[in-house]
Amino acid sequence: MIDLPDLQSALGPALRAIRVANRRSLSEVAAATGISSSFLSLVENGKSDITVGRLTRLVAFYGVSVADLLPAGPSADPDIVRRAEQRLLPSPAEGISFYLLGPHVSGLMLPMIVEMEPSARLAEYGHHHGEEFVHVLEGTLALELEGAEPRILEDGDSAYYSAERPHLFRNADDGRLLRLICVDSPPNL
Repeated sequence: MIDLPDLQSALGPALRAIRVANRRSLSEVAAATGISSSFLSLVENGKSDITVGRLTRLVAFYGVSVADLLPAGPSADPDIVRRAEQRLLPSPAEGISFYLLGPHVSGLMLPMIVEMEPSARLAEYGHHHGEEFVHVLEGTLALELEGAEPRILEDGDSAYYSAERPHLFRNADDGRLLRLICVDSPPNL
């Protein structure tokens, strides 16, 4: 897996390269995404990490996938991703780690393992084009879908819903790690 220092050193320059390639100023991106230009500058310069929600807004604005920003790992087989080849997208501020399980994002889905520390939660509701499937491997997930009461999913439970409906994950256990499989189709985050 790609470790955190490698990711932090790669993510900022990748975001800057996409912004520059799109001929956008920090002010324009800030106005379009609701993320301050000073914070964007810190992220682009590797001086701050970014929550998954903010990163999702940026990649949606740029029309790319989160996986496009991560360095590609070496692979002996283009159809297989070995554990050591999984790309890690950590969100330390949220206590969440995303492990990308697919070799690329050119397909129809983005499979991930999501690990959430006890009591961790996404900082904001996410929504994106397509559908999302989650399956709890271990722990207790509180799945919040806009307009409905939070639903509790335990080991072995699954959910399938429109990803356009704002949704939020929360580890409902304050003493146990939550691990789940999440599949976005088309590739989003």
